[in-house]
Amino acid sequence: QVRVRRDHLFNDSMNQLNSMGSRLRKRVQITFINQHGTEEPGIDGGGVFKEFLDDLIKDAFDPGRDDRLFSVSPMETLFVNVLAGGKNPSSQSNILAKYEFLGRVLGKALYESILVEPQFCLPFLQMLLGKPNTLDDLKHLDTEFYRHLRSLRKMENVSELGLTFEITSGVDRNGHYLGGLKTVDLCAGGASMEVHKTNFFRYLYLVAHHKLNVEGAQQTKAFLRGFRDIIPASWVRLFSANELQKLISGDDAMKGIDVEGLRKCMVYAGGYHTSQPMMIWFWEVIHEMTSDQQCKFLRFMTSCSRQPLLGFEVLVPLPCVQQVRSEDGSVDSKLPTAATCANLLKLPLYGSKQILKEKLLYAVESGAGFELT
Repeated sequence: QVRVRRDHLFNDSMNQLNSMGSRLRKRVQITFINQHGTEEPGIDGGGVFKEFLDDLIKDAFDPGRDDRLFSVSPMETLFVNVLAGGKNPSSQSNILAKYEFLGRVLGKALYESILVEPQFCLPFLQMLLGKPNTLDDLKHLDTEFYRHLRSLRKMENVSELGLTFEITSGVDRNGHYLGGLKTVDLCAGGASMEVHKTNFFRYLYLVAHHKLNVEGAQQTKAFLRGFRDIIPASWVRLFSANELQKLISGDDAMKGIDVEGLRKCMVYAGGYHTSQPMMIWFWEVIHEMTSDQQCKFLRFMTSCSRQPLLGFEVLVPLPCVQQVRSEDGSVDSKLPTAATCANLLKLPLYGSKQILKEKLLYAVESGAGFELT
């Protein structure tokens, strides 16, 4: 059982969970401590842990964090930040411990079949699978850089550019942290080796190798150590990088969501049942939503905008819509709320389909979620 302060979520979690290693596969019960220092009521039957993991992953993989463990690529995907340690190389041990912890956290989410939002760049996923990256994988990290690099192949006299076997990087060719961006050799004596037609393809290979397999290698290895504590290599070896991303974050291949699939496994509570006009309106409204609105609705209810790879029936607990009553008769003024830890939508019994649509879309588009009123 773990007690975690909400305003110190990352540090408290790392201090208490990181040393567990592979034992993190076992059930973990979470007790939240609020900003006043008191325990939040409730017993963790699994839902509180899901909420904890959702919040922790959103915080830890946020590119806006002070330590910036991950950066956003031009492809709007996440990759390890090679400069996360700042200008002090001695801070790297602490930074690498954080990456190792994040590997365990992501592994735990995958182990528990809890879908999370982060979308990782393909080269990072390849390294998690133990597969080397090649020149063509560079387009998944930085399309513009890849395009410019490829365009050099069409030049007749590449030697006129005055290129040498060097690159600006935060690590040397052996992956050692430099404390900032510096010009480093791509090979021994690279500073004095000019790029010309006969060695140009070697230059392309070394640039791609450095960007994809050397930069961020230490961080990725630390992440992988933690990840494999929970998910052994043999469990994911047969998957491609794209398939691994789907296991982590769900299937985004289809637009919107499988509304009928969600409808078939939906649980009704608090007085709702499938034949009620309110529920008929509800499913009509979901069908009428745009693809983007449907994804936002799913995130509002479950914390993840993509549906599970094997369908909604694998969600634990199953999605549920619960009727909310109002003693003062002001139900039409209330907004829907959600308990994402339980995949639960709390829906007031509105007087018309139009009011239902307005209130549900307002709540979904607001980007809020838990107990929005």
